[in-house]
Amino acid sequence: MSETRNLFKTIYFIYILFLIFMYTKIPDGNWDSYKDIDNIILRNLDHFILFFLLGAVAMYISSRLKVYDKYVISAFFISSTIELIHLFLPYRRFESIDLLFNITGCLFGIISLYYIRKNYGKTFN
Repeated sequence: MSETRNLFKTIYFIYILFLIFMYTKIPDGNWDSYKDIDNIILRNLDHFILFFLLGAVAMYISSRLKVYDKYVISAFFISSTIELIHLFLPYRRFESIDLLFNITGCLFGIISLYYIRKNYGKTFN
């Protein structure tokens, strides 16, 4: 197993812990100062970017060029359930647009790395 893949696996799991912490912590208002923006895309771009990175790293560390790899499936699962957790947290608010941007960002990350790996032949043994 390559050392680069092991490094990215570690980054992947640390990043998942970071996302869970950030999306379940009690909001203090500092992170939501941009929520006053009227444009719905700009207001939710952070969700897209954060989960794009998650999907891209998941596809990068998958052992084969398969979308049904355990890392890719777990990234998609996390991107879809992390917003659903907000339904059960009294100090957080569920927003379907956030869920959409989470899933879309993750899918774009997975698809982007899929085509990069497919075109450049980057696979791990």
